[in-house]
This record gives sequence, C-alpha cells and structure tokens, in this order.
Amino acid sequence: MSLPLHHFIHTHSVDNEKFERLHKKKYVRVIDALIFVIAFAGPMTTAPQAIRIFITHNAQGVSVATWFLYVLVQGAWLLYGIAHRNKPIIISNILWIFWQSLVMIGAIIY
Repeated sequence: MSLPLHHFIHTHSVDNEKFERLHKKKYVRVIDALIFVIAFAGPMTTAPQAIRIFITHNAQGVSVATWFLYVLVQGAWLLYGIAHRNKPIIISNILWIFWQSLVMIGAIIY
C-alpha cells in the first residue's frame, strides 16, 4: 500500500481547537519560548569557526565539500520551515546558512 507524498507532508497539521488547547498549557509556552532562544543560539556555535578562519587567514583542515553539504541541508530545512510557516525553523536555518556559508567561503579563500 503506498501513500501519496502529501500525506507525509501534512501530518503535522493541528486543528485550531487542539492548537488553542496546547498553547494554554504552561509547559508548551515555555518550550515555545525556549525554542526561539535555541533558534538564535544554536547557529552561533559555528561563529567561532568562521571568525577563526577570517582572523587567522587559515582554513587548514576545513572541508569545503562538508560545509557545502551543511548549507544544502540547512537550505532544505529552511524551505520546510517556510512551507510550514514555522518561525523558529526559518530563523534558525537562515542563521545556520549564514554562518556555514562564511566558513565555506573562508575555506575557499584561504
């Protein structure tokens, strides 16, 4: 038995009544707030790598192919976030793409 792809894409949808019930729960609101912090903080873990490359002008040991693949993966997640209008996913992946692109560009230059 095969299912069309749209069954998998739209399995996340929550009806409005369930959505309202979920967001009345304090722990859900706390998790929502926490995920926004993580959306900003997570990508910052790549910043030291990018900064080091541009300050030292040395990208020895940094694989351009690996960082290019990271950017492609984040690009796919960004498209997913946009399609589902999920702000934390959109914010996080824009920031990931920015920092990962800097590392990749630095590796190409140096």
